[in-house]
Amino acid sequence: MKKKVIKKKFVINPGGALTLSPSEVERKHKDGWKIKGEIHEDYYSWVNDFEASHPRYGKVWGNFEGTVFATSEKAFNHFYKHHPPNAWDYQDI
Repeated sequence: MKKKVIKKKFVINPGGALTLSPSEVERKHKDGWKIKGEIHEDYYSWVNDFEASHPRYGKVWGNFEGTVFATSEKAFNHFYKHHPPNAWDYQDI
């Protein structure tokens, strides 16, 4: 039986940016999440597309400026509680 993937659509921040901090990626966090993503730099640094995995909760991936997917509601909620995106303005670059 195929597992159901949940999908969360995000409303774009008026400034356009709703991203993860580069400090979130390429390391395992104390809460068990390991996050991967490409770091973009242009005066500021940020991460749009990401993949996160947790041995207990599963996976969360996507882009907060569009759609984020998760293997379960519990996985999404735990990830979002510990790793919420930052809202900022691309015009500030």
